[in-house]
Amino acid sequence: MSLKYIVLDAPGGEAPVIFPRSFYHSYVAGLFSGMTVLGAGFVEIGDDVEGGVRCYGTSSSLRIESRGAVDTELVKAVGAAKAPILPDDV
Repeated sequence: MSLKYIVLDAPGGEAPVIFPRSFYHSYVAGLFSGMTVLGAGFVEIGDDVEGGVRCYGTSSSLRIESRGAVDTELVKAVGAAKAPILPDDV
């Protein structure tokens, strides 16, 4: 499954936020005003993805790139690969 994500510089450390592709990166980032977006792009999650998770790409609305392997490892560390997945139209 392919979703979008941002990584925030949150008070407790870097925090990934994963959301449906139908949302703009800039909209979701705006929900966390005051926090800096460190990385943004797309995330593939599933058994067919090497390692179960892969972050890649660029957010055109934020003009921020994915940090690739750094973001991938962060998403894995918080267990997003095992979290429930919502359909794209939610």
